[in-house]
Amino acid sequence: MKDIVQDLKRWQQAGKTGIVLATILETKGSSLRPTGTRMAITAEGDVAGSVSSGCVDGDVIAEMEGLLSGTAPLRRPTYGISDEQAWEVGLACGGSLDIMVERWDELYGRLIEEIEARRPVGFASLTDRPAHLLHRADGETLGTLGNPDLDGQVLMDIAEKWPGPYAKTHTYSQGDVLIEVIAPPPVLVIFGATDIGASLAALAKAINFEVIVSDARRTFLQEARFPDVDLRFGWPQDVFEPSDFGPGHAVVVLFHDPKFDVPALTVTLQSEAFYIGFLGSRQTQAARREELVSVGFKESDLERIYGPVGLDIGGKDPAHIALSILAEIVAVRHQRRGGMMSRRRAS
Repeated sequence: MKDIVQDLKRWQQAGKTGIVLATILETKGSSLRPTGTRMAITAEGDVAGSVSSGCVDGDVIAEMEGLLSGTAPLRRPTYGISDEQAWEVGLACGGSLDIMVERWDELYGRLIEEIEARRPVGFASLTDRPAHLLHRADGETLGTLGNPDLDGQVLMDIAEKWPGPYAKTHTYSQGDVLIEVIAPPPVLVIFGATDIGASLAALAKAINFEVIVSDARRTFLQEARFPDVDLRFGWPQDVFEPSDFGPGHAVVVLFHDPKFDVPALTVTLQSEAFYIGFLGSRQTQAARREELVSVGFKESDLERIYGPVGLDIGGKDPAHIALSILAEIVAVRHQRRGGMMSRRRAS
C-alpha cells in the first residue's frame, strides 16, 4: 500500500473518484509480489503500482476496468504464472496469485492518513464482499466487517501481529479476511560513527530505513561521512532515553569500547526496540554481559542482544560486515531465521 500512497493522494486532490484497487490475497511460488501488494487505476486511465512485476498486470487491469464499467461490487480472479512468463520478467519460477479487485472505499482514505502519520495501523478486508475494518494505534477502531463476532476475532489477530509488518489472509467461519498490520518505516540507530557504521547507514538508507547515528567523538561524527542522516552528538545515556526506542527501532552498537558500549546497551535494553545488535568477539560479548549483569540486568534480559552481530556471510571488510548486520535486522523484523533459500525445506 505504501508504494502507491502518493499516487492515491494526488488522484484524490485532483477530484478523481473512479478508483479501483487490486490487492494480492495469497501467493504461491517465489515469482510473485507479497500478500497485501496493491495496484490502482482510475476511470481516466491512470495506473499506480503492480501486482506481478508485469506478467499478469495487463489481465488484472482488464478486470479492474470491467469493475469500473459494470455493477459488480468486487471481483476475485486467480492467475497462474508459467515458468516462461516468470523468466520474461526476470523471475526464477512460476506460481499463482489470488487477487481481490474492488472499488475505492472511504476507509482507504483513513488508512492513508495513518500511513502518512507514520503510525502502525491494522487493516482488515473481507474477500468476498466490500467490507473493511481499520484499527488505529490509539485503540480506535473504524469500520466493520459486518459481524461483531468476526470483528472481535480479527481485532485479536491484529493485536497478536502488532506492530507489524504483517499481511496474510485468514479463514474464519464467517469468511476469509485479509489482515494487514502496516508498520511505519523502521528506524536504525547506530551507536558508533565507525567505518562499519558509515557503510551500514548507507545500506539502510537504500532500503528505506530512517537512520540515526550517535557518537560522543566529534571527529568521527561528521556529516560528510554520514550524508542525509540524523546525527546525535553525545554520550548514549545523555542523548537517549529508553522511551526513545519503540517497537519499530533497531539498534546496533559498534563502539567496541566498554565506556560507550555499556551505556548504549543499558539504555536500549530498557526499551521496546525489536533488535539490539552488538559488535564484538565472543570474548568481548562475555565481558560486556558480565558488566551488564553487575548493573542489574538478568541473563534473560541479555538474550535480546544479537551478538556477535550479523549473519555469517564470510565478508570481513566494513561493507560486508554492514551487509551481514542489515540482513540480520531485516530477517528479525520479518521473523525469519535468515538462512539460505536453497536450503529451505518445501512446505
